Amino acid sequence: MQTYALDQYVADLRHIVSEETDDGAITKRIKPLAEKFTADRSWFKDLYREVDEEQGFGLHLLFEEDNHDLAVFVIAWAPGKGLAAHNHKTWAVVSGIEGQEHETNYARQDDGSKPGFADLTMTAEETLFPGKAVCCMPEDIHSVWNNGEEVAVSLHTYGRHLNHTGRSVFDVASKTESPCVVKVKD
Repeated sequence: MQTYALDQYVADLRHIVSEETDDGAITKRIKPLAEKFTADRSWFKDLYREVDEEQGFGLHLLFEEDNHDLAVFVIAWAPGKGLAAHNHKTWAVVSGIEGQEHETNYARQDDGSKPGFADLTMTAEETLFPGKAVCCMPEDIHSVWNNGEEVAVSLHTYGRHLNHTGRSVFDVASKTESPCVVKVKD
């Protein structure tokens, strides 16, 4: 059986975004490819389980276009750690590799016109396990938390590198919004 390698996954991503302009259509076509890529673990390295102790997670960059479009990461989440409510400002497809990630989705109640303020309400929760993929649209807001006992690892494919989108992180309790920038390992 032939493996589905990173170079083929990237070629397929480039092909899809050259044919589609709608974020929903893009993620619908990428989702089964992300599941296929994560099902074949021949590309996976032990270092992808490493987390940044300060952040509580580790971002491992597998691929990024020179203009920062089409970024592919492996993200490792330490047990009991995660990222508060945040958006991406780009489409995303996330596929579980190891462990479990609990996702809480939110809806914004305000119109976003007051800088630094955001009123969010929880809308849904689900846990991502290996072999399952989920899609996010640019304005979707969610938090991610490793609610398991081991490091959780997942593949994240984005329309644009996260540190180049102007995305936000939210404090739901204090109703605040601030810029979200994360450390990435190459």
